[in-house]
Amino acid sequence: MINASLNSNLLEEFNQNGFLILDEFIDLQYLDKLKDRIEPLFKGEFETGIEPDEWNWKSGRDSNDVTRQICNAWKSDNLIKKIVCNSIIGECVSKLMGWKGARLLQDNVLWKPPLGRSLLFHQDASYDDWVTPQTMVTCWMPLDDSSIETGTLEYVVGSHKWDLCPPSGTFHAPDDYKKELKMYAKNNNKILDIVEIKVPAGGVSFHHGLTWHGSGTNKSPYHRRALVAHCVPHDAKFHPTNCGGTGRIYRKYKMNDTDELNESFFPILWKDK
Repeated sequence: MINASLNSNLLEEFNQNGFLILDEFIDLQYLDKLKDRIEPLFKGEFETGIEPDEWNWKSGRDSNDVTRQICNAWKSDNLIKKIVCNSIIGECVSKLMGWKGARLLQDNVLWKPPLGRSLLFHQDASYDDWVTPQTMVTCWMPLDDSSIETGTLEYVVGSHKWDLCPPSGTFHAPDDYKKELKMYAKNNNKILDIVEIKVPAGGVSFHHGLTWHGSGTNKSPYHRRALVAHCVPHDAKFHPTNCGGTGRIYRKYKMNDTDELNESFFPILWKDK
């Protein structure tokens, strides 16, 4: 279903740039099946009967020119679960980050339709201040060919070596999706080297939780869909006090008298033997 092999050169590329692109990752025979699951999810059709944790666009309710997002569709759809909870993802991110193992903190189903608007430049790790250590790596898996015309991901090369910046600004469809990035760079004397990545359907892009990234408007006549797995170390825990931001949603899974992340809600993907 998923195949990948990381060598020392690829690890060094990730360490240098803050991201790594592989043209082949998901077996192509699954792409159409996965894409067929997207629209029913946004209509509220959940195979398991379990609603996802976040559901930011609903058919018939919201504007058609925004990027659509569902968080933790793995709870709602078994095929998506097989992808985002795959042990190969856990092994890859662990090797990239030097972890002893990895677990899934959250998944995303992203659907950027034609004229779908931008997403704010940000650092993923800034949104997981409710876990400790506050670190993350993201596995972004396009189900359609991605390019600058379709509003692909844009990375700031080497920005994973910068400090963590708390999230601010409008995340979905901002007037200027680079505003927060440009403000940070100006205030911290950073030079911006932005690249727009091109990843074929079935490929993958891994990026560090501190890597600044965003995406522009889909100016093509084609849909751009992707699955995303946000991973943390296997031994990450709930932060003992922080509960703001998305923590307001996910701390409901905290068990009494322990800060441990329960595997029923934050599944371990891979651990070193």
